[in-house]
Amino acid sequence: MSWNAGDDVWTALEEAAAGETAVFPVDADGRERVWTCSAERANAELADIRIERTEDRIEVLKRYRPNQAGALPGTWWDDSSYSASESGTKVLKDMFGASRDFDYPKSVHLVRDCLRAAGLLSNGLLLDYFAGSGTTGHAVINLNREDGGRRKFILVETASYFDTVSLPRIKKIAFSPEWKDGKARRLATPEEAGRSPRIIKVVRLESYEDALNNLETRRSTTQQLLLDAAGAQGTDGLTEQYVLRYMLNVETLGSQSLLNVERFTDPTAYKLKVKRPGSDESREVNVDLLETFNWLVGLTVKHLAAPHSFSAAFERDSEKRLRLKGRLKQEPGGPYWFRTVTGATPDGRKTLVIWRKLTGEAEQDNLVLDEWFTKQGYSAKDSEFDLIYVNGGNNLENLKAPDDTWKVRLIDEDFHRLMFDTEGA
Repeated sequence: MSWNAGDDVWTALEEAAAGETAVFPVDADGRERVWTCSAERANAELADIRIERTEDRIEVLKRYRPNQAGALPGTWWDDSSYSASESGTKVLKDMFGASRDFDYPKSVHLVRDCLRAAGLLSNGLLLDYFAGSGTTGHAVINLNREDGGRRKFILVETASYFDTVSLPRIKKIAFSPEWKDGKARRLATPEEAGRSPRIIKVVRLESYEDALNNLETRRSTTQQLLLDAAGAQGTDGLTEQYVLRYMLNVETLGSQSLLNVERFTDPTAYKLKVKRPGSDESREVNVDLLETFNWLVGLTVKHLAAPHSFSAAFERDSEKRLRLKGRLKQEPGGPYWFRTVTGATPDGRKTLVIWRKLTGEAEQDNLVLDEWFTKQGYSAKDSEFDLIYVNGGNNLENLKAPDDTWKVRLIDEDFHRLMFDTEGA
């Protein structure tokens, strides 16, 4: 049947579905609605329809029956471009050549059209928790190239093929839209390049195994002998209770995976042992404390400044108070290093995050911080922040004018609290 979705038509359809004789109305041009199939087939189709009305919508529910061969009706998604072999496996083979570390990828055209059907906005953000080979990211890039959209995507994957397939695939398709035998067939046109990703950010999360591998215990020989004794074994034995109630709270305190805030003296040198995918070997990698802290406080980053280093000389005045001898000098490789992040917290507070390297001489470190802070103009009224974070103890509160409202918080304390405080979780 063919009709317009007017109330009279829906009423007639409900009557027909209920087994009553339905009379379909004539439209405004005097054309009567007609059957596009036999009455017998129409009645059979109507018998499987159930209509549900709510205040704001009408749903037509249809029960599908197997055909004579016992198979259910086919899918509308029968375009040849949806073939996983032609537009999935073959695409990866073209991009990586004979060697690839992923079987049965989805068709990039199928995912693209699913995104269209789902109504993904031209400036939307898509999250794929099970990224696999990266087909979703590939499809988003293709969509942007087709219609000039500015869609973004977040792909999440835990398998080892992230480094061998998922990430290289996104890099390759961003570089060129066409590949063959692992080589780009052509460069992206200026228009395609303008609609391609400019930055691909990779965030690696610490795994459970990595957390355990980075625990460092401090235990004496006598303690170990007691824990190894036969009487200490078994459920609720000394060994189990010791591990659960003491080891994690005391022995391993200060381990890197439990956030050793003493290592915040150099924000660029915090390291973790990370297990290599597919092996039991571990390697030391740098942890991006700046990025991690931004995520923890929910900071919407407005500006990430380049790091700057300074040197300084000191002297004491007649009252033995420390002061700078001369001025603070910007100098590559200088011992006093600063890097700032500005942005806004989820509740809208304008925030400044100050990261610095500490030399171990607290009095000198804080004097340099005060001088640098004042020189940058952060205490001026026209550049006032609501919240200022800084690593290590400091005297910034002493620089506040009577009418200043900004507050200073320690990165070290909030970092640890946000990672491990489970109150209210």
